[in-house]
Amino acid sequence: MIRVRLAAAAFLAAAILSAAPALADEDPRDDLFFGSEDETPAPEAPKRAAAAKAPETVDDRDAAMFGDPSGDDRDAAFFGGDDDVVSASAPKDKPVTSDELQEEGRLLSGAEIDRRMGLRENKLDLGGSLFLRMNYAASSEGLPETFPVDSPNLLDLYLDARPTDRLRAFVRGRVTSYFDDTERTTAFGTTSKRGTTGALDQLWLKFDVERTVFVTMGRQSIRWGVGRFWNPTDFLNVQRRDPLAVLDERLGVSLVKFHLPVEASGWNFYGIANVENATRADELGGAFRVEKLIGTTEISLSTAARKDQPFQLGADISFPLAFLDIRAEAALSRGDKRAFYRGPVSLDPPTPPVAFSRDDEWIPQAVLGAEVAIGYGDEDSIAIGAEYFYNGAGYDDTDLYPWLFLSGAYTPLYLGKHYGAVYASAAGPGDWNDTTLIASLLSNLGDGSFLGRFDYRVRLLTFLDVNAFVAWHFGSKGEMHFGMDLPKLELPGGEAPPGVPPAMAEALAAGVHVAPPLVDVGLGAQLRF
Repeated sequence: MIRVRLAAAAFLAAAILSAAPALADEDPRDDLFFGSEDETPAPEAPKRAAAAKAPETVDDRDAAMFGDPSGDDRDAAFFGGDDDVVSASAPKDKPVTSDELQEEGRLLSGAEIDRRMGLRENKLDLGGSLFLRMNYAASSEGLPETFPVDSPNLLDLYLDARPTDRLRAFVRGRVTSYFDDTERTTAFGTTSKRGTTGALDQLWLKFDVERTVFVTMGRQSIRWGVGRFWNPTDFLNVQRRDPLAVLDERLGVSLVKFHLPVEASGWNFYGIANVENATRADELGGAFRVEKLIGTTEISLSTAARKDQPFQLGADISFPLAFLDIRAEAALSRGDKRAFYRGPVSLDPPTPPVAFSRDDEWIPQAVLGAEVAIGYGDEDSIAIGAEYFYNGAGYDDTDLYPWLFLSGAYTPLYLGKHYGAVYASAAGPGDWNDTTLIASLLSNLGDGSFLGRFDYRVRLLTFLDVNAFVAWHFGSKGEMHFGMDLPKLELPGGEAPPGVPPAMAEALAAGVHVAPPLVDVGLGAQLRF
């Protein structure tokens, strides 16, 4: 056993040492499949519309791996219960020292003394997850046998050290491996790396100050917001979350987080120093969040600021209304230094759109969603919901899409101004107690493009889950069904026109053709150990 632990620890250390900084946004789909990624989620309101929620299937080792402290006795001892919320005014147990035990004249075993002092017999856990998968993407043009296949396999290894009830260290390294070593660009303009790479996902230390303030230092998972598909108030993550992904693959963020919970009155206060990619003192960022539970209503207010980045304000709320569960969140940002574009755009001769600044504008974003649980049978129900997203930073003009695609400014699900989604999910329907079914339909309402997806998930063995999905792109040739055909252009003098980046001019000179996606199919298996 010692040799096995040493070998696993050595492999984890090698993965972490080979990691390079990489870009890494609680997902209801992840909750159904894997459990929450957020290490310190907001305090839960009383369980409303319990039939609408999928039953929890995450065991203690999964919680340790995926950062969900709820349901873990060790975290309960450390944090005082679910979601590391304890009452600031609750009686505080004074630790017992070994000298005090001896003064009582008792003859106690070493294990009993350790227990009385809050020390743990099992101070270190090692574990991980292996997620193997294969994807196939068919386009609306071409031969089926020539369409690309993809194999983004993941190996996560974690080390979880808890010497006492009030002290915890957690490290998780990730190895991403593809069966090929090429580099590809998707229809959404993102480039995926091939071969085998290593990254450090989490590296944090957690402790408390007088059992009142809880501190988490280091690279950690965090997510703000209540939207299922869109989260404009998720200020701290570098990347946007892919709401249709089986697993949130974003890496953690380097933070110093202070949490002051006051359970007796339903308050939680968070102060955060953002040190991600900071090399000088003036590059450090800051964020603050306050959460309040009023009956069955949860309200949160948040703000974040950093040099050369927008100043952000956000709020979210969730509450029951008759038979519905309502979720809403809104964000305002000012000081966005990105270049925005407006037309007209011409390809012959190449005429780029006009770039302009919105640095002095307040840019709004808002999400509104509702969900209802419909029961059937004695213990079964299906959750049906809808969500709308307004994106003040998006575009109405689809003629700009090729330019945004070629310039690297094409951001999936945050490209347009108006989005909508509907979904239905069922966990353990009928006699399929180990099965989860999810159907989703998303649309860019501005350009009339759609993406539908169906997910099937089943637990075959205690530690083995298998998932399969099929997705269909349809509607107009907009964001969800994007394609373009740019013929070869003769550039005057062979040089890029003013305002056209050289790399883009080179692509235009060679011609660009992207066939609209049609069907995506995926199959995966995850083993937790």
